[in-house]
Amino acid sequence: MAQIKRGIARYNQLLVEGYKGLNMNYLQEVATPELATKAYYHMSAIGEGKLRMESALKELTFNRIELRRKDEAIVETREVWDFRYVEMKTGKTYYEEKDFVYEMGYTLKKHAEKWTITHITTISGKTGTTTVPWPEIKRNKDMTPLK
Repeated sequence: MAQIKRGIARYNQLLVEGYKGLNMNYLQEVATPELATKAYYHMSAIGEGKLRMESALKELTFNRIELRRKDEAIVETREVWDFRYVEMKTGKTYYEEKDFVYEMGYTLKKHAEKWTITHITTISGKTGTTTVPWPEIKRNKDMTPLK
């Protein structure tokens, strides 16, 4: 069980580093290439808006760990995160939220004595405290709707 917990904690640490450094490849240390690619796509989508996400995992609680077989585990966690979107060009905070609570589900498979995260799902998410709200989008009033 300790190895499973360490793997999930390490995944979250690498996720924080991946968003900050704009490189999700290191997630493959504890997760499948497919999960690293999925995180890369999310990071890239944020980057297309000229933003970078910075985050901090403040609390990680393991609510359930179930060994389905000797080589498969299901884990449910409660995670408390602070995160902010930063403008890449200026370093200015674009949006920031503190104490966002995620209930997460992880599936892990064991290969050659190593546990690898193979699937992640968000069970629920609860907004915390928004310290910097999303900017208001200024729209052109003369825009004609597309047909």
